Amino acid sequence: MREGASANMEEPAIKVAGVTKRYRQVLAVDSVSFEVARGEILGLLGPNGAGKTTTMRMILGLVAPQQGDVLIHGHSIRRERELALAPVGTIIEEARFYPYLTGVQNLQQVARLRALPASPAAVLDVLDTVGLKDAGRRRVRGYSLGMRQRLALALALLQSPSVLILDEPMNGLDPVAIKDLRDRLLAMRASGVTIILSSHLLGEVEQLCDRVVLIDRGRVIGQDSLVHQSTDRVELRVRLGAGAARGAEVLAPLSPAAFAEAGDAIVPLLPPEQVPEAVRLLVGAGLDVFGVTAERPTLEQRYLEMTAGAAAPALVAREGAGA
Repeated sequence: MREGASANMEEPAIKVAGVTKRYRQVLAVDSVSFEVARGEILGLLGPNGAGKTTTMRMILGLVAPQQGDVLIHGHSIRRERELALAPVGTIIEEARFYPYLTGVQNLQQVARLRALPASPAAVLDVLDTVGLKDAGRRRVRGYSLGMRQRLALALALLQSPSVLILDEPMNGLDPVAIKDLRDRLLAMRASGVTIILSSHLLGEVEQLCDRVVLIDRGRVIGQDSLVHQSTDRVELRVRLGAGAARGAEVLAPLSPAAFAEAGDAIVPLLPPEQVPEAVRLLVGAGLDVFGVTAERPTLEQRYLEMTAGAAAPALVAREGAGA
């Protein structure tokens, strides 16, 4: 880990403390706060225009917040910019390259501009890390979109960062390249690298991230841990045929939200350890059970639930303002 990261190991790697950014009459980010532990992968989620990229740009010091601050390994991005950013690598928005230079030459040029101690062997090593070693001597004008995205990741890794900030890093990657990037990021997390990433590919976020923070209309509207999900509540669906309505009544003591749908009795959320009890109740009531499934809600379902919950108050506020 770099010298800038040698602070108290118990403090978060990244602390976003009440950052606010307004562009004229538009409040892009409104008092956003969250923390990222060392060696954690955090997913930053939200619809287009929610404030994710602006938040990331404030973390990187590319945009100055009107209020609040960001601490990276204990160093303030506002007061100690160089120390705070010393351990940080990033892909933010669209990476730009010199198309007439090769991949190797692009990395060497960036290393010179940033005064990074990147030897020719180190440049080839980082290209190998992202799967571009064979293409490193080719001019970038001939790279595919996926290859350019890998080269952007190579740029982010050039300084051996302990913190990575990645804005839509999987854009333009095919399924094989996405899996390859996922494996590389997981390996980096295992080595202690802290990662914040935004992505609209919720399935990938679910496989990669330890935790997600959901931003909508510039505010944090929810956080969700994706670790140890086997202990989370599950949705229970029991096939009961004509007895589905009666089954929902029988299951009501376990969950008042139980309902019948298309021959199934459904309990929206239930602790896994209560599933056997639910089946015993149904059989004890004389109902024929044709099948039982217990599934954890996907990140997509939880994302839709959280965004739907946030939309209702916002709609009421807008209607009230227009009255």
